[in-house]
Amino acid sequence: MISMNKKILQSGIVLLIFSIISNSYAHEHVYLEQQNSSNSWTNHLANLDSQDGLIDRQQSLQIGEWALRQLNSSTDILHDPWLQESLQSIVWQLNAVARQDAPLALTIINDKQINAFAVPAGLIGLNIGLIDKARSLDEVASVIAHEIAHVSQRHYQHRNNEKNKLLLMQLGGLLAGIAVASSDGEAGTAVMMGTQAMSANTSASFSRGQEREADRIGMQIMAEAGYDVNAMPSFFALMNQQTQTNSKSFIPSFVLSHPLTAERLSESRQRATNYPKQNKHLQINQDTINHRQQLFDQMQWWGRYVAGLANKTELIQASKTSRGAKLALAMQLIDERQFSQARKTLQPFDNEIQNLTNPLAVIVWAKLEHRQGNSQQAIAKLKNLQEILPERRDVRLYLADMYLAQHQSTDAQTVLRLLQPLSRQNPRDVQVWQRLQQASQILAKSSEGKSKILHEINVLRYRAYVEFWQNDLKTAITSLTQAKKLAESLVQYQQSNTALLAVIQQQIDQIQQANAFKPS
Repeated sequence: MISMNKKILQSGIVLLIFSIISNSYAHEHVYLEQQNSSNSWTNHLANLDSQDGLIDRQQSLQIGEWALRQLNSSTDILHDPWLQESLQSIVWQLNAVARQDAPLALTIINDKQINAFAVPAGLIGLNIGLIDKARSLDEVASVIAHEIAHVSQRHYQHRNNEKNKLLLMQLGGLLAGIAVASSDGEAGTAVMMGTQAMSANTSASFSRGQEREADRIGMQIMAEAGYDVNAMPSFFALMNQQTQTNSKSFIPSFVLSHPLTAERLSESRQRATNYPKQNKHLQINQDTINHRQQLFDQMQWWGRYVAGLANKTELIQASKTSRGAKLALAMQLIDERQFSQARKTLQPFDNEIQNLTNPLAVIVWAKLEHRQGNSQQAIAKLKNLQEILPERRDVRLYLADMYLAQHQSTDAQTVLRLLQPLSRQNPRDVQVWQRLQQASQILAKSSEGKSKILHEINVLRYRAYVEFWQNDLKTAITSLTQAKKLAESLVQYQQSNTALLAVIQQQIDQIQQANAFKPS
């Protein structure tokens, strides 16, 4: 395990580099507050894509991808597929209201502090503590919408303003704090508070201006997506209460990186009263409300289970009134190999499992069957779910894990067919590349001659992607150099290797360009 001092040193390096970013990528863009009116929320969101003097999209993408690699290498990220899928669908829905470009990625940080952040190109980070402490899906959406507003208004990206560079320094402090918070919450908080103190004298009023704009635009985003805008001041009030009653060690990180003032809280409450109770453009019926309530209940308790924020006794008690807690309890019992008790706990979900109407219940049931040795039944059920929900990444990953556990070449081929489309849709997905690597390893062991070499090349190429996105760029180049040598050896089988060598070289070039990129 990395020592605490080493972690703090690494965090300081992240802070230093993010401070360097700020020297080039900072400029304020001020918007006048819209006049209060009953329909002011219907005004179009500001579109900054055509403004002069902004970082171009490619440069913004480089910054976002650079930050993603830093997070992957230095923070404790939760990789649960269902939780990722559930939160990601909300992020993508809200983002679509304000931005033409899809978000770069969503990361879920295993930190019980309330926090969220955004990076250029739409890298969104959420602490599991946000899900744990929120009281509704609308409150979660209010924080996400606020972060998307920072991205859509390019608060981290405008040029030629010395004051605004401090915002990126604060972002750097936030990311640096994340890197140590899982081991020492007070140390992580200290990093963020120190960064705040460095800029307090010169940037306080400017920060309020940006935060007010993110509040206003974020509320518009919420309304357009059909969420309750009153959840924003409600969640602000919750954080403000924690700030007033707790010691500095437990002040929500979100408050440190997004200073919450009485003025902001008051304005947010007043602004929410100007929105109609029901969105005229997006009628939210009772079925949608019920679905969101069920989703949040499952998301909150599943997140607590995955992050270890709730013990078995707490799950048992909560399961008396919460179906989400009941599913988390069933999974806890499966982990403990108490299979009969887990099956009994899942009985209330029998119809939803049979009819494939509750994906998480189906997933838990399939895990139970798989752990009991009934792999074919588990796979069959997940295949049925995947057929009706082909767009869901989580179902494909759970299926892939069950196929890989059988260590058969035919199953490994199935994994390639399942996951290669995902690797093309999102080439930054470490979890997909890891499973593709495992499948190719199984195929390489069961093959001979030319086929074996081709699978070994894929093992190295997929491994290089994992290493690249985990910020181990030198090792990734080493893996690709080995793959290149194997590709060159294919000439002994009278097979043209030109196309394959070109693909490997393209991957090497990509990593070398990323390695040469300096956020300055």
